Amino acid sequence: MSDRLRTLLARWGLHDWAQGEEALLDLDSVQYLGRKVWDDYEPAQFDRFENRLDHWLHNLDNEHDQLTLFRLLERLFFVGRPEFESLCRAAFHGPVTRWLIDQCDIDIADAAAGDQIGTEVGQTWFCPATDSMRINAFLKVNGLAGKSHRPEWRSLRKFGDVEKIKTYLEAECVQRLVLLEDFVGSGTQMGSVLRFAANNFPNLPVLACPLVVCPKGDEVCGQIATDHAMVSYEPALRIAAETLITADPVNGEAPLHGKVRDLTKRVSGRLGPTERDAASQRHHGYKGTGAVVALYSNCPNNSLPILWDATDAWKPLFPRLKRA
Repeated sequence: MSDRLRTLLARWGLHDWAQGEEALLDLDSVQYLGRKVWDDYEPAQFDRFENRLDHWLHNLDNEHDQLTLFRLLERLFFVGRPEFESLCRAAFHGPVTRWLIDQCDIDIADAAAGDQIGTEVGQTWFCPATDSMRINAFLKVNGLAGKSHRPEWRSLRKFGDVEKIKTYLEAECVQRLVLLEDFVGSGTQMGSVLRFAANNFPNLPVLACPLVVCPKGDEVCGQIATDHAMVSYEPALRIAAETLITADPVNGEAPLHGKVRDLTKRVSGRLGPTERDAASQRHHGYKGTGAVVALYSNCPNNSLPILWDATDAWKPLFPRLKRA
């Protein structure tokens, strides 16, 4: 850890916090969490978290601004490798299993219910919605064999031959499809995949199951399930709306949100442009989502760009690996 970061954290740790004010993570906690959690961030695996934190805080000269960034770190929802695997297990033993029980009219009081569920799992195609979902990890942690082919449906939508997919479904005796995704923010990609499946395979029951979903994506996927009788939707975990830091103030929001919003405006010229978003929203993540989320595999573009955007004028805490 650099001397300047150590000095900064040590000084904050000695601060006499007012009544009701949250104390900061201390120096030892930052080092421990860095080693045990945040160093596992794959896109920056050769750059220690302590170094990234040092550069991130010192993007700014004003200590009050540095403190705002540091408090934002404390609000971060970070899905590490163990948490990802736990979410995979929660998705299978929760939404997926409940859906199979409903779809197949299984009596859970029957002694043979477990065997029946296992049989139906064998006739279910588990596929990723996009290439960010690590389907092999999902199958492994749940002890599932899966089909020999499990393509990501975002690419199938663009390049796939619908008739060949139908032939495969028939040949493999696929009775239903589960589309999994690690993180859904605005619902743009997941929504397009779901509509493709619903419109081209109208007799195939489909379950959409994101591991983590933000409110807008939750709304989009829920509406598609409402519009299409064969589509079901249930995520493993929903991000609460009050944790988002959006471009527009929200009644009752945490004081930190206003400080982050103000800081974001002041440093916006140092961040890269987001072409598809309105100017007022572009620095609050894709479609103004305002998430404070990172996964060990990548940081979603729905999260605040001050967390992930790398430019000549801004060094991020969790540099995002972007699609070309």
